[in-house]
Amino acid sequence: MTSQSVRNAAAGPDLNHRDPEYLNLIRETKSRLLSVYPQTQSGWHAYLLGGSGTLAVEAMITSLIDKGPVLVLENGYYSSRVREILEIHKIPIVAVTHDWLEELDFDRIENALRNGLEAVVVVHNETTTGRLNDIGRLGALCRENGAKCLVDAMSSFGADPIDFTNLDAVCASGNKCLHAIPGVAFVLVRENIVSEMDTVPRQSYYMSLPLYAGDAPPLTPPVPSLAALRQALREYPTDGVAGRHADYTRKAQFIRKQLVARGFMSPISFDGQTCTLSMFNIPSGLTFDRWFDLNLEAGFVIYGCKGWLREKYFQIANMGELSMAQIESWVESVDAVLADRR
Repeated sequence: MTSQSVRNAAAGPDLNHRDPEYLNLIRETKSRLLSVYPQTQSGWHAYLLGGSGTLAVEAMITSLIDKGPVLVLENGYYSSRVREILEIHKIPIVAVTHDWLEELDFDRIENALRNGLEAVVVVHNETTTGRLNDIGRLGALCRENGAKCLVDAMSSFGADPIDFTNLDAVCASGNKCLHAIPGVAFVLVRENIVSEMDTVPRQSYYMSLPLYAGDAPPLTPPVPSLAALRQALREYPTDGVAGRHADYTRKAQFIRKQLVARGFMSPISFDGQTCTLSMFNIPSGLTFDRWFDLNLEAGFVIYGCKGWLREKYFQIANMGELSMAQIESWVESVDAVLADRR
């Protein structure tokens, strides 16, 4: 959900991407992106791309990885997508695969890293379950073993804490925790490896990050989405990621407390979950489609889980311009739905 002012920015006057004002738009947006986390305010470069978050993931991989092999940490649908991207580009991989409800096995990861890998790609918030993977610990292991650490932070950037100390690149999109609209994704790259991208064989034209260096890449950009992202960043909390994290955490804790009190259960510990969403069992006797429809009839949209989790669990997100009153209204609608079924 977005604010009215963000939507207004997207619907603003036409702006040619050769206009000097467009250059101001790009410069401000990049500057504000790099200011979300204090650690990236210097020594990091921002690359803005027109497209979905998956575009940023693929651009990060193909622009920063030369020959491999690459360690893929699979514990959900989105980390499996990372593996598919690497396979499509014929980059050799080593996979440490987990059950989707398991946390990362660092003993196996450490053993794999001893084998001279070029990079590790990990999803920070594996949105399949809402589990936060420990990228701080992983980054330290990568640094010890000479491997680049590339992070998909799609649904955590701007809300969950991120320790950038040992990370080399992080990608995300504007339409998650930054409260913008779809259409702009981005990759943040540590300054000391920016030059390495010039030595990586080009695997794509559109997804080549060096093409997006500077303020005026030679491609038509999604100007309305960029304007919306800039406005969303202008509205970002003055106390930074700590403020957004506190707001999201308060809302997530309320949702979790209320649903647990009503007999719902989460398959993973809340301690290991992101502050952006929660995962619970579907009420007994209902399919996901029926549970979705009942919520939709009450005016709310819930999120379906991926793969084999779909008919067992559902997710409820608290990211975006969402008020406590709206969350409380949803909880009341759950009570009404459950009462009708008794």
